Amino acid sequence: MVDFDEELAELTRQVAGAAEARVVLDGLPDLRHVRSHVAGSLTFGADPGDRFGGVLLVIDELVSNAYRHTTAARELHVTRRAEHLLVEVSDRDPDATTVRACHPGSGRYGLRLVEQLSLDWGVRADSGGKVVWALVPIRVFPLGP
Repeated sequence: MVDFDEELAELTRQVAGAAEARVVLDGLPDLRHVRSHVAGSLTFGADPGDRFGGVLLVIDELVSNAYRHTTAARELHVTRRAEHLLVEVSDRDPDATTVRACHPGSGRYGLRLVEQLSLDWGVRADSGGKVVWALVPIRVFPLGP
């Protein structure tokens, strides 16, 4: 006999595991709205062990940097997989040198935070500008045995 509750729960986990959120950044929407939209989209069906605080901080930093340091922010795209989220913020400024390395004394504390909260991050050129991206874990694994 088919257990429909189990089937529905499994389907929900699968949908939530491959969710994505997009926010158009033209017009500079309020960061609170951006965070709220992403949190609402990506927490649907989330596992109780998932933590989204780190990714919301990374989103806040990358989007606010696009607002402050580029000619025109374009889009935030967040893709959720089982254990991490790929955060991508695109803008129309092709100058990737404005995204400096996170070394002590650089004064770029926000990007140092991104580095600490991410498995990896960087910048790449794309048509008409660049994309700053970060791969952020959402699973919290216990330490020790």
